Amino acid sequence: MFGVVYGGFIVQGLALGTLFALYARDRWGRLWQGRVWDLPRAVLGTRPQQAASVAAAVLAVLPAGAHLLWACGSTRGLNADRIADRTSDFYVVEAQSAGYLVLAVAAALTLAFRRGRALPVKVPLAAAWVAGAAAACWAGWQATASLVVAESAAERPTALMNLTYAGGMIVGVLVAGLVVRFLVAHPAAANRRTV
Repeated sequence: MFGVVYGGFIVQGLALGTLFALYARDRWGRLWQGRVWDLPRAVLGTRPQQAASVAAAVLAVLPAGAHLLWACGSTRGLNADRIADRTSDFYVVEAQSAGYLVLAVAAALTLAFRRGRALPVKVPLAAAWVAGAAAACWAGWQATASLVVAESAAERPTALMNLTYAGGMIVGVLVAGLVVRFLVAHPAAANRRTV
């Protein structure tokens, strides 16, 4: 039964991901053509975009650092329940969370400051979209789950855990906002505004 249920989820996820990639290519494919440096300054490199990417980088220091510490085995800032339940899965998820935050910020800075002159636009754009969404969604889920009233103090999230979740969510939303701004501000987007 387990294999059938989770096998179905895997097939469904792969199908939805493939369909979205095909839709995105047809809908926005012309927007991510070319190199980062070749894009007009109105699309990339405006002061608000640069300020948002720097804010995301500054805000990512705490959550990325906390996730990295927890991935390396530190128990600082974890509640007693989480410390007792750490398995290899915990360390992998924490390393991924730190990696998503770092990748999202690096991609946002690359786009906003137009670095990587020869880099195809689709590389930092896809990295910002995927890593920013992963950071925002996972941190959002953790923040929502932390609102559940715990029966004991050992189960309640610590202040550092709550700050880590909130910081990850904010960073992910800022980076996703930069991607959306890119898609809206691109001159080729004005040619096709229909859904």
